[in-house]
Amino acid sequence: MNLDALIEAVLFATAQPMSVKKITELTSRDTKDVEDALKTLEARLRSSNSGTTLVRSGQSAELVTHPEAAGLVRAVLKQEMHGELTKPSLETLAILAYRGPLTRPEIEQIRGVQSALILRNLLLRGLIEQKEDARLGQPMYAVTVAFYKHLGLSGAEQLPDYETLRGHSAVTQALQELV
Repeated sequence: MNLDALIEAVLFATAQPMSVKKITELTSRDTKDVEDALKTLEARLRSSNSGTTLVRSGQSAELVTHPEAAGLVRAVLKQEMHGELTKPSLETLAILAYRGPLTRPEIEQIRGVQSALILRNLLLRGLIEQKEDARLGQPMYAVTVAFYKHLGLSGAEQLPDYETLRGHSAVTQALQELV
């Protein structure tokens, strides 16, 4: 796979800006190769009439929705914001309530599937927050006070079977496999 395609996959999966330095570290390539690949990716997305585009800001790059698709994407996101929570969203909330704060890779290790969009939706709804404390080079996610207030609780300790589920061996084992 070409370097520009690898970078595209990483930027898509992270759904956030990434520095050229970080991309260089992840791909084990030099800065010039990464810069060239970013230019190639940007040109390819532009020429293929893609629904995504590459945005550069200083030494960072991010894969974002193409402006012409913004209206449709906005409508879909608005619907997601006001609709009921999906089962995967509820599962992610439960994981964070009982085991959080966790990084996205830790959540994905427990769930067994990619969780970037679910985390984004929960962030937009104000049910989780992104913490500055980074572990494994990733931001941490935790449920918010608003989440507990919505449930009528004052904290995690009031969740049903909190002590038993927080220390569940299957979850502990899944997290140990990540390290």
